[in-house]
Amino acid sequence: MTTRYIFLAAILLSVFAVGAYAWLGGLRPAAVALETTTAPVFLAGQAYAGSAQGDGFGPLFRRAKQVLDQGRLPGAALANLYYNNPEAAHDTVRAFIGLAVADTLRPLPAGLRYRLVPAGQRVVAARVDGVSYLLSPNKLYPAALDAVKEQKLTPRNFYLERFGPGETAEVWVGVK
Repeated sequence: MTTRYIFLAAILLSVFAVGAYAWLGGLRPAAVALETTTAPVFLAGQAYAGSAQGDGFGPLFRRAKQVLDQGRLPGAALANLYYNNPEAAHDTVRAFIGLAVADTLRPLPAGLRYRLVPAGQRVVAARVDGVSYLLSPNKLYPAALDAVKEQKLTPRNFYLERFGPGETAEVWVGVK
């Protein structure tokens, strides 16, 4: 009798987990394309170099979210620029953590700086709509990196993540 309840509980837990994953958008596929960017991307944030588990890394994401929630930079979206593959860089991450912004005309909150990603970048872009930002990197990076391999492209140390309104997300992987 106890084995039956454990089995039933395991089935219910599995159904709940799959349902939650689907509700968060986990079943939606990413669209992938090779592109050359036509416009610059303006970022506002802070540079970071160190361990992904380091004490200084997490607070940068929280600071970006706080600035976004305060609405001090209209039209902003969470965005991160990595100078090494964040999926493969287990020891050291080099990044610029912050927000994608419309322009560089507004004064920034204390501690933030502007950074420009110029137009003309050749990238493999992976995009998905309706997927929680908690799940989207795990969908976008594999899709983009698989496309890089399939198309026999050479990746560069350039990875841009953007998480926009309405649970839209994209990752650009720079290629030569």
